[in-house]
Amino acid sequence: MYIRKALLFFIAVIISTSLKSQSIDNALLWEVSGNNLTEPSYIFGILKFIPEDEYYMPKEVTDKFNSSKILAIETTLDHHARHELNKAAHLEHHESLEDYLSKDEIKQLKSIFHDKLSISELKFNLVYKKFKPIMLSTTMTRLSLGDNIKYYEFELMKMANAQDKAIVSLETVESEVEALEKIKLEDQVSALKETISDFDSQISEYNELVEAYKSGDLHKTLEYSMHPIEIHDEYEKHFVFGRNERWLPRIKDYMNQGSTFFAVGASHLSETQGLINMLKLNGYTVTPLK
Repeated sequence: MYIRKALLFFIAVIISTSLKSQSIDNALLWEVSGNNLTEPSYIFGILKFIPEDEYYMPKEVTDKFNSSKILAIETTLDHHARHELNKAAHLEHHESLEDYLSKDEIKQLKSIFHDKLSISELKFNLVYKKFKPIMLSTTMTRLSLGDNIKYYEFELMKMANAQDKAIVSLETVESEVEALEKIKLEDQVSALKETISDFDSQISEYNELVEAYKSGDLHKTLEYSMHPIEIHDEYEKHFVFGRNERWLPRIKDYMNQGSTFFAVGASHLSETQGLINMLKLNGYTVTPLK
C-alpha cells in the first residue's frame, strides 16, 4: 500500500510535492499580478487525465483562459515529444517485465489485463510487457477508464487553437524524461508488484485523488499522491522542485510578454518550493480564485 501510492504521482501527472507543509489556500486557479506586470496571468492546476464525467472546468477558469493571450503547458505535445516519451516508457536492451517479475506475478498481471482491462495476452506480450514498471502502472489506471477519459492539456490546446492563442512550453521533453529517469528501477518494480497484488485498491485510490482534486484541496490531493515521498527524495528533488526552479525564468518571461494561462500539475503549486510561494518570493502578488 505504501509503495503503491507512489504510482499516483504519475497518474496526476505528475502531481507532486513535499508534505513539509506551509499554509496555502485550497484553490486550483490563481491570479498573478504586480511586480511591473501590465496585465495579470493565471495558473491552473491540472491532472494529466480524468474520467470524462468528472471533468472539471468551471466558468471562472474558462473566463480567465479566454482573457489570456498565451497558453503555457509543461511540455510541447508534438511528434518529437511523443516519440521521446514513448522511448522513455520502455525498458532498455530488449528487456521485458519477465526479467523482473516471477512467473506467478506475470500470470497475475496478464489476468488483470485480460479480465479487468480487456487486453488480449497477445497484445500484452507485444506491447505492454516491455513497458517500464511505473509507466505500466499508470497505463493500467488509464486503461481502466476505457474511452471515458479527458486530457486537460489536450482540451486546453483545442481551446487555444480555436482562439488562435500562442501555445508555449515550460521545458523540453528531454528535460522531463531526464527527471522521470531519476526513479530507481527497483523501486518501480516494487510498486508494480503492489499494483499486481491489489489492483482494485489502486483504482480506489485514484478515485479518491480525483475527488480531492475536484474539491480544490491541494493538501488532500498530496495525501493520496505523495505519502511515500521520503523513499523518493531524489525524485522529489529532481522531478518536482528542480522542475519548478527551471520553469520559473520562463514563467516570468511569458508573463512579461502578455497575459499567460499556465496549466501545470496541481501539486507543483503548493509548499515552500512550489510555484505559488516561489512567485511570491519573487515579488508577485498571487491570489487564489476559488
